[in-house]
Amino acid sequence: MNKWTAILWGMLLFSCGNDNTTQKQRFLIRGNEALRQQNYREARRFYNEAINLDSCYSPAINNLGIVLFEQGAYGQAVLQYERAMICDPGYMDAYINRANAFYELKEFYRSLDDLQYVERELPDSEAVHFMKGLVFTQMRKYDDAIIAFDRAIQLDSLNAESWINRGTVYYYLTDYQKAQADLDKALLLDTFEPNAYNALALVEVERGNYDQALVFVNKALDFEPGQPYFLNNRGFIYLLQGEHGQARADIDRSITVDPTNAWAYRNKGWYYFHQGEYTEAIRLLRQALKMDPYIDRGHLFLAKAYFANGQQTEACEELKASSYPAPDLPC
Repeated sequence: MNKWTAILWGMLLFSCGNDNTTQKQRFLIRGNEALRQQNYREARRFYNEAINLDSCYSPAINNLGIVLFEQGAYGQAVLQYERAMICDPGYMDAYINRANAFYELKEFYRSLDDLQYVERELPDSEAVHFMKGLVFTQMRKYDDAIIAFDRAIQLDSLNAESWINRGTVYYYLTDYQKAQADLDKALLLDTFEPNAYNALALVEVERGNYDQALVFVNKALDFEPGQPYFLNNRGFIYLLQGEHGQARADIDRSITVDPTNAWAYRNKGWYYFHQGEYTEAIRLLRQALKMDPYIDRGHLFLAKAYFANGQQTEACEELKASSYPAPDLPC
């Protein structure tokens, strides 16, 4: 779940300001329109035309960074945001957008530094507190994330995304009652929000209600049929229900769409465990943990795979790293 893009557009619109008559502002407005249409080539051309007229025109430089960000060139986007900051050290949009780029680069402390700087200047910015919540979540500082999302909700209680993300953090904290309350609130605000249904599916998985979990994740997929995280979660639910063929199809499709999702490799490893192919299960589970050392149940699943493969020493080492007990393993 990610609200960064929406925030970027908010910054973009803020940068536009009034429809002024100067030539550089006309180029800025035309660039913004091209960017809205995802015509990145034209957007870059118009922004560069504005910059050619004024080499320190911060709104155009900042929005050129947004073009690069939208194209996945996060490092290059950072350079443009910093260029805008040099021209105008008080230009808050550039700091927020650089925080966004650092987030995507997984440089979470640098992202947080930028957000805390903006917070000192704009303490009542709902967007800044929301973004801090996202960063703290990625840093696994869940208590801090809750505080950040609490503040975002205080400032804008009608933003469904804040309720979804706080509910997701409560899910990570295993407080499923609070998680469900937040997710239900999000759906009252926006009944078409697939991320809320997906998160509710995960809550029901933890409660052992696999049929209801499947209903929720299918609802999420109704809104976004090819979403790789939803597909992967449905694949895991199928695994729990013993529907291995359907599970494999969803997990493979998820990996095809997004090969960077450690959870999909965890689930595929768990699929191979249930097929009795323990060597392949071990390979995939190790790959998942290499991608994300904190992945939920990763060490537990790997311990079980090692034990089934006759590697008791390795199994017990993995179990030590797991936060889940395994009374069936003689360690």
